[in-house]
Amino acid sequence: MAKGGFPIREIVYERIGILLPLAADAFRKGDLLHARRYVFLARKLSTRYNCRLSPRERAKFCKGCGLPLVPGLNCKVRLRKRTKSAEYACSCGKAARIKY
Repeated sequence: MAKGGFPIREIVYERIGILLPLAADAFRKGDLLHARRYVFLARKLSTRYNCRLSPRERAKFCKGCGLPLVPGLNCKVRLRKRTKSAEYACSCGKAARIKY
């Protein structure tokens, strides 16, 4: 890409930063269809423009069901002291582990 081009990656990261909180808000209101759509759009943007999601952003949604993970509503958070990892267990049965 030539110098002075469009800052596409910054725009993509900004949009992902907007879509994930929108998904969590929609899930809290009970709108599962929109919540799943917002997560789908954020993941599609990251793959299309080759923008890697941070571990914090990856922990915000379930890769199994596509819903945002909201502790207390649809997921349990378990901290493992020995391995220094957090386990996010979704209500669909899928679990994600992230180092801290």
